[in-house]
Amino acid sequence: MQIKLVNLTKSFPGDAKKNIPDTVAVDHLNIDIQDGELLGLLGPSGCGKSTTLYMLAGLKEPTEGEIWFDDEEVTQLEPQKRGIGLVFQNYALYPHMNVYKNIAFPLTNMKVYSSKKAYKALRYQTILDILKDTDKLIAVINDSAVNDRIKKAAAMRKIQDVYNVASSVAAEVFSLNLHTYKDLKQVKDKVIDKYRQKLDKEKEKLQAKNIRINEDYEILDENNNVVKVTRNLTKDEIDCLVTEASKLVQISQYLDRKPAELSGGQQQRVAIARALVKKPKVLLLDEPLSNLDARLRLQTREEIKRIQREVGITTVFVTHDQDEAMAICDRIVVMNEGCVRQIGAPQSVYKDPHDLFVAKFLGNPPINVFKGYIQGGFVYIGDEPILEVDQKHQTIEDDLTDGLLSPEKEKREVYIAIRPEGFLYGSEISSDSLLFHADVELIQPSGKDISLTCSHPDFVGEEQFKVLLDSDAEVKEGPVTFAIKKSKVYLFDIKTEKRIYLDGRDKE
Repeated sequence: MQIKLVNLTKSFPGDAKKNIPDTVAVDHLNIDIQDGELLGLLGPSGCGKSTTLYMLAGLKEPTEGEIWFDDEEVTQLEPQKRGIGLVFQNYALYPHMNVYKNIAFPLTNMKVYSSKKAYKALRYQTILDILKDTDKLIAVINDSAVNDRIKKAAAMRKIQDVYNVASSVAAEVFSLNLHTYKDLKQVKDKVIDKYRQKLDKEKEKLQAKNIRINEDYEILDENNNVVKVTRNLTKDEIDCLVTEASKLVQISQYLDRKPAELSGGQQQRVAIARALVKKPKVLLLDEPLSNLDARLRLQTREEIKRIQREVGITTVFVTHDQDEAMAICDRIVVMNEGCVRQIGAPQSVYKDPHDLFVAKFLGNPPINVFKGYIQGGFVYIGDEPILEVDQKHQTIEDDLTDGLLSPEKEKREVYIAIRPEGFLYGSEISSDSLLFHADVELIQPSGKDISLTCSHPDFVGEEQFKVLLDSDAEVKEGPVTFAIKKSKVYLFDIKTEKRIYLDGRDKE
């Protein structure tokens, strides 16, 4: 499913009497989401990402703009007709229902337009198909044993998983007790003959009622066309769908439990299974990991990525956590104040921010921003030149630049942003490197890295800036000399905060 947002806008009316202006939560959004893509909407609280998701779901009506699912405009379509699955951050599970019923709930009143089938005959045929290879069936049942003991519930789950059948079919197959016989062949032939007779009798009953069926047990009309009906799902169909969804999110063993008996991560999997059980065309996730602890967040985001890849469903994932977005999304949309600031692959956006907001938002620890200037082919912080730049290769992402900088021109003030990992220290500094001096106020070892908290008079912000060095670096508190990695430095116009490129690229 491809999704297209065209000038999508959402405004909330203010109150003129109280002098409260209208609020534009989403401002003329234009985004193309590819089929099977996992797209992350990323940004600070209040940036419009959740409002965008709710407009996609049909829970909020756009003020203007269009939403397209493939070639169908769904802007005014009711939520239940959009074919979406939605997972909220608070799970929204029914506490009085067990896991099975929570997952099955969206299916109970769901109408489907499908072929009309002879279900009883189809059931007998399904059992016969399983009995064709009794050696496999017995191996499946034996594989469910715990401490050499075979229990019905575990065996049924195994049969359901392997053969993708309803629990009632699995129960009937297990009740034949074929795994208990030493001389299996004679018993097998009797059982198969029994179900063939049942199937033949059911076919005779259909013929007596002038009901014709094809080889898939679909009912045919007088012109031999498959009869189509709008109907509710059968109990067995619901059971198969629940089993499939619970298996996908790896919670099959918890179907009889209540939500309160599950961990937060397990509850989140139930919520995802419930969203997927209807086989939606689009999956919408609204900060689904925000209520989990740090370890569970890591585990669950990996599960979401696995499930999304396995199902191949187009997914929109809303989060304010950049690590989540960077880890699992194919592309991210960085938003602020209802607008798109940048779209791209996570690592590409991280390495190539188009403006200061994006540079500051992505990265942990965040990027360090200093006030500085360019003059005479050098980038300065304070009185120290930290980088030499090629004057022939300086462009800016807007039309406010007055051309290439040259030694004759006055210095141009800029914001200089340096990633925490962009500092060289000690033996890493070559003899011809330009140097940058700062004061180290705190040293914190953190596994493979050492985090330095430093101060500098030209740092922009209330807190000190961060430097990450290799854990082998021997550094002490007090004045320290660094050099700067050019690839980790970004320059931004002081007025527009747009990126100034130093590598010759044109405005994108």
